[in-house]
Amino acid sequence: MHAAFARSTVITRRALICALFLVALPASAVDANVSNARLTIKDGVFGRSTVVVAKGSTLTLKNADDIAYRVKVGATLVIVPAKGSKTIPLPQRGTFSITCTKAPSLTATLIVK
Repeated sequence: MHAAFARSTVITRRALICALFLVALPASAVDANVSNARLTIKDGVFGRSTVVVAKGSTLTLKNADDIAYRVKVGATLVIVPAKGSKTIPLPQRGTFSITCTKAPSLTATLIVK
């Protein structure tokens, strides 16, 4: 019982340290100065749920799957070919949803600062 408690304590400490690190890291430090962001689709899932970039940047949607995806970035429809990619400019600030027209559960958020 003591070994299980010790292992549990170590895991809890590591989780707390990770959580504190993420809270201490300002959101603007993540991607806000990135001029060429990338979002990958693999196995029908986006590689991350949020992309934060600077105004005037580009977003490259990279598709690692064997099927094409029809993705809406805000109001812009982008067809990302199978095993291909598509790059779009991001000329205005705002928060935009990224969704797949065939698989509505495939979603992410784009924040352009």
